[in-house]
Amino acid sequence: MTAAAPPRLRAVNIDCNWTYEYERSRFGPAGVDLFLHKARGEDEVIRACAGADIVLLENADQPFSARIIGTLDRCRAIIRYGVGVDNIDVAAATQAGIIVANAADFCTEEVSDHAVALTLALARRVLAMDHYVRAGGWADFPRAGMRRISHLTLGLVGYGRIARAVARKMAGFEMKILAADPFVTQAEPGSPVVLAPLERLFAEADLVSVHTPLLADTRGLIGERLLRLMKPTACLINTSRGPVVDEPALIRALQEKWIAGAALDVTVEEPLAASSPLRQLPGVILTPHHGAFSEDAMDHLRRTVGDTVEALGRGFWPPYPVNPKVRPRVPLQVRPA
Repeated sequence: MTAAAPPRLRAVNIDCNWTYEYERSRFGPAGVDLFLHKARGEDEVIRACAGADIVLLENADQPFSARIIGTLDRCRAIIRYGVGVDNIDVAAATQAGIIVANAADFCTEEVSDHAVALTLALARRVLAMDHYVRAGGWADFPRAGMRRISHLTLGLVGYGRIARAVARKMAGFEMKILAADPFVTQAEPGSPVVLAPLERLFAEADLVSVHTPLLADTRGLIGERLLRLMKPTACLINTSRGPVVDEPALIRALQEKWIAGAALDVTVEEPLAASSPLRQLPGVILTPHHGAFSEDAMDHLRRTVGDTVEALGRGFWPPYPVNPKVRPRVPLQVRPA
């Protein structure tokens, strides 16, 4: 007699946004069936997740609370289609023996490219010049304060994958680069980056680019105290998470000219309210949280999620566990290299 096949696992995507032929082609051979939902609100999510072995989340603004996690009687893993997991109660999942995994290597190139583009646009006042020309101006554009980029200092708040990519790309401009990260004790050998306290970074940098994840101790991190340390000619760039910046303090800093400008791919409220002063303030560049996007990045993301579900279906640890010290409900092996 042949041994009975192991029971197939149930993967539930609670906020699907596209078609899933690729996912099914990866999940199916690993013994995982995919079920699609568009759940909104805790009660809908709880109903959608009933009987799930694996839960997939796409949207960064879809909360996945301790209450939801407490109902997941057989769930082995929660997988985020993306990098940030601030919408998931990771502590509650860990306590329940549920692995939380993400696509940690997703969009590093895209977000760093976007941060570089916004940084250069601010430094060269590209948007201001565009508006000036469209309004009929030309050679009389006010050029006071424009400086050679190699004479400026770039500050990186956080020094993880994306910030390191920004540093690598901006190093070609021969800028001085400072980075502040409480979890990093030294820069890579040969790197032009100088690690510095946060206060020094804000006081010295001409361009401050934010790359820290949204955690309890980074929410509102960049508020009045740090903004007042900045030079009146300095600018802030944020491509990480909107709530890392105290938005009312930033608006006041721009209105009262504590700083010269800002470029934001992320805001506290998304979409940004039509009434937000950020829409009207000069010296502000706004993009619609698309810094992570490219067709190549989305293909990469889906491959990584496919790798993650396939590993779990075959009894292996996923490639990017967020809580690697969790004691999983179902024992897993380390996949051979």
